[in-house]
Amino acid sequence: MPALATITIEVLAERSGVDREAILAFQRHGLVPKPRRVAGGLLLYRTEDVERLIFIRRSAELGFSIDSVRELSGLADSKPKGCADVYDIASRHLSDVRRRIADLERLESALAPLVESCPRHGGLEACPILTSLAHPESRRQAMAASD
Repeated sequence: MPALATITIEVLAERSGVDREAILAFQRHGLVPKPRRVAGGLLLYRTEDVERLIFIRRSAELGFSIDSVRELSGLADSKPKGCADVYDIASRHLSDVRRRIADLERLESALAPLVESCPRHGGLEACPILTSLAHPESRRQAMAASD
C-alpha cells in the first residue's frame, strides 16, 4: 500500500484558504484528523485534508454550526447515506437562518426609530436612546402620543 502524500500546516492553510489557527480549532473539534508528527516536531497533514477543509470552510461561511458541519462531514464520508439526510440538516439550518432574520428585522424595527429620534446634541440626560433603554415605557408613551 503506497504512503499517503503529506503536507505541512502552512501548505494546508494556503491550499484550503483556512488560516492556521482555524485549522487547529477544527482539529480540536474533531473535524480534521490529527496530523502525523515527524522528526523535529514537524506536523504533516494528508493532502486529502485540503478538500475536507474547503468543505468545512464553505459550510462555516454558510453559517452551519460545528455540530452540523461534523454531521455533514460524516455524511459526506459515509457514502451509504442519502441526499435526504443532507437535505434535513440544510433545511433545519435554513429554518434557523430565517428565524434569525425575523429576529433581526424585529430588532431593526425597534432600533431604527430610536436612532432617528436622537437629535445628536445636548446632554446625556436628554438623550432619547438612553431614556428609552432605561425607561422603555416612556418611549412607548412618546410613540403613542405622536401617532
